[in-house]
This record gives sequence, C-alpha cells and structure tokens, in this order.
Amino acid sequence: MDHKYTMTMEQEEARRDHIFLLFGLSEAGSMKVALSRVGSRHLIRVLSFNEMFSAGPLCKLPNDEGCQARELWFQERFPDQGYHLNPQHKLGAMIQTLKEIPEDKKITIWCGNNSHDQTGLRFALSVLSERKKPIYVINPIEAYEELPGITEQYSMDLSPQSLGQLPNEAVQIIIKNTENTQPLTSAQRKQYELEWQEISNTEDMLRVWSKGQLTNVPETYYDEDILSLILQLQKNEQGDHFVNAGLIVGAIIGQWNLFISTSFIEYRFWRLISEGKLLFKGIPYAMHLYFLRIP
Repeated sequence: MDHKYTMTMEQEEARRDHIFLLFGLSEAGSMKVALSRVGSRHLIRVLSFNEMFSAGPLCKLPNDEGCQARELWFQERFPDQGYHLNPQHKLGAMIQTLKEIPEDKKITIWCGNNSHDQTGLRFALSVLSERKKPIYVINPIEAYEELPGITEQYSMDLSPQSLGQLPNEAVQIIIKNTENTQPLTSAQRKQYELEWQEISNTEDMLRVWSKGQLTNVPETYYDEDILSLILQLQKNEQGDHFVNAGLIVGAIIGQWNLFISTSFIEYRFWRLISEGKLLFKGIPYAMHLYFLRIP
C-alpha cells in the first residue's frame, strides 16, 4: 500500500512541468488556492522560501557557511519566531531543491514590490545562475495595477506590495493574463546576479525597496521613526503615558506599510530599551503584555 501511494505521488509530481517560486508561505498558500480555482494546480508545483530576506546577513550564501551564519543571526535576535521550523522550507533545503530542478521544467519567479521579494529574486537567480533554460519573472503588483475594472483606490503609502495582499480573484486573473510572459534576457539575468553580489557583500543587515531600487541600510534605519511614532502615540495615553507594544507595532505596519516582520520591530524595541531610549513596563512574554514610552 505504501509503495502504491509513493508511486502515485511520483506520477503526480512528474505531471507538473512548471515551477512557481515564491518567497513566503502565505503567498504560496494564496497561489495554490488560485491555481486550484483556475484548474492548473495539478500542472504546477509551488515552491516557497520560509525566510525574511529583508533582514539578516547574506554574505557567503548559498554556501553552508553563509546559511549557518544567517540562521545563527536570527536565532540570537528572534529566538521565539520558530526559525528552525518547516525544515523543507529552510534555506539550505530550498537551495538544494532549486539546484535539482530538471532543465525540462519551466521556472517562474513571482516577485512583488518589497525588499523581501526583491532580495529573494536576486538570491534565487544567483542559485540558478548555471541554468541554461529560460527563467521567467512576474511582478503580481504591476500585473494587478494593469487589470481593467480595478475599483480599489490605494494611496501611495498603502498600495499592495506583495501577492499575499491581493484579492485571490485577482491572482487568478493574473495567472491567466501572464501565461505568455517573456523570459528574462541574458543581460537581465546577469544584472540581477551582479546586484546580488553588491547587496550580499555588505555589513548592513537591513534592506529597503524604494523607487525601484534595492538598498542596504543599518539595523537602526527605522529607529528614529519608531521613537517619533511612540512619542506621538503616548500623548493620547492617560496617566503614565505608556503605550501598549502591540498597538505600536500595529501603527507601524498600518501607517508605514513596511514589509518587515513584527519580530524585527520588536527586536528594535528591545535594542532601544537597552540603550535607554525607551522605558518599559509589563511582562516581556508577548507584545500585548508590555508597554513602552519615551523617557
């Protein structure tokens, strides 16, 4: 019985001649739903990294030494975010999976307008640099903005940045509309690989995407803005003017539309506390249990 089931899975996998590569498990889930609804799930294999490419060291990737250094960096700063979970999506495993994709399989990389996806795109193309067959890239945000009849109105700061922020009905239409996308040229692939070398060989541990450019910045890049926001919020608080940390994170994500994890924001809270730039009270177990304010 087990052998029959294994063979069935192998046969099903063999039918999938197209690979969709994404950079988040949530986005991958949305894509799988969309593919099922357009009747293509059985033809396309969805792969996804479980990484936060917008932060952390990139040096010496994709080598094992670089992967270990990166994982250690995250474990030291975000010990509770489960970086060790989902082993099939871990960096080393995903690198090996990409390298083992047969040449007869078509690869399409889905990359939005955010530092996480844009860094992941350049990394994936560096891993696939020896691949001879064409590689395709689709920006779902650009494709979404070109759809006729889009009634949602976004301000410049609140426009969607990733596939996971799009309505699934729109993702289904985008899948159909982009079937004839042209592959990257050799020059484009080389340019992305050169950009990967630039962003991976730096001491700055944070990346931002602005005006179509990917830039490395220090970890402290958002600190002054965080302090300014907390000062603004605490003016509305009575008594000792402490503000709930969860409320602060919600305001940061909602107002700035940043594509960084809540774990990174909370990490910066604790760095600012250790530097005496923030005062703390409460229980440091979860963000809704502690409060912050400017001294």
